[in-house]
Parts: sequence; structure tokens; C-alpha cells
Amino acid sequence: MIVVGIGGVARSGKNLLCELLKNSLTVKGFSSKQFALASELKDDCKEFLYSKCDMDVWTDLTEDKNRFREFLVWYGDLKRKQSDGRYWINKLDRRISTYKGDVAFVTDVRYDHYKKDEVHWIKEENQGLLIHLKRFWRDDEGFICFTKPANDHESLNDTSLYTKAHINITWETSKDPYSDFTIIETVGDITEKIIKKIKESY
Repeated sequence: MIVVGIGGVARSGKNLLCELLKNSLTVKGFSSKQFALASELKDDCKEFLYSKCDMDVWTDLTEDKNRFREFLVWYGDLKRKQSDGRYWINKLDRRISTYKGDVAFVTDVRYDHYKKDEVHWIKEENQGLLIHLKRFWRDDEGFICFTKPANDHESLNDTSLYTKAHINITWETSKDPYSDFTIIETVGDITEKIIKKIKESY
């Protein structure tokens, strides 16, 4: 089993890329599963938010998410500071270690602040692949606009993720990514690199 980390600022298409790669790997006969460090954070906070605030941390409602977003950011950052970045990594690492498939995708790699932070965990501890995404679109005048970092954490870490990634992708927003030839070709190329890595791990 190999670990593939996907990084990039919010709304760059990390979950979409994961879904496309999972589908592509399935066609090739390989199994994969999506994991996220944020899932561990939500698991830690779900009981408190429900019992004290009557909030569901797994809600899909944007309005509700906005009510507790700052709390999640504060608590997540606190646990990172207390553990030199390892608290959420260690929790997810234990979960991934029980997975018996071919590829574990981690779709929210964001940090390279501490010595053994998320980038180190993906690349060095797991000998995995790190993919970085940049998404752009064209405005009404045809100028290219890139998705901007959502917060200071992304601003501080994203350049490092880009520099240290094995694979860097810059893709354009597409109305139908599942039939976009450029995206299909990109996903196919990455799939082959992942399969090569899987075979090397045997």
C-alpha cells in the first residue's frame, strides 16, 4: 500500500482529483480510499460541539459550518503546536495503517512548518507521492486568475508544498471535468506514476 498526498489551497480541486484518480485506478484493477486529516479533527470535536452547542460537525450546510469553523481552526492549530505538528498526523497514520488496499489518498495536505510535518510524513515516513494543485480560470477579459489562499496558514505553507511536491498540476476550471480531454490526459499520466509506485512497493 502506498500513500498519496494531495495539497493545494482551498477550492483548487483536491477532492475532485482524488475522485478522478480513484476511478482511473479502479479501471486499472487497483483499489484506493480517500482519507483526510480534517476528519480526525472533526472526530475530536464532534461530541463537544453536539453536547455543548447542538451542532453537527458533519453538516453539509455552509451556514452551520461557518458557525464553528473558527473553533475547528483554533483547536486544530492548538493540537499541532502542542505536538510539533504530529497530533493529527499520528491519528490518521493509525487509521491508514489498518487499510489493506493499494492506495491511501490524503486529500488535505497543507503543512510543512515543523521538521516532521505533513510533507515529511508523506514523502519520508511513507515513501509516498505528493501532488500539488493550482487551479485557474479566465475572467471576462481573458486574463488568468488563480485561486487564492483561504487564510494565512495556506499563504505560509503552499509555496513549500509546491516546491517539494513530486507532481505539480496547474489546471483550468472545467464545466465537465469528467469529459475534459486535458484533465483526462493529466489523470491518466498521474495514474501511471501511482501504479509504478505501487509496483515498486511490492
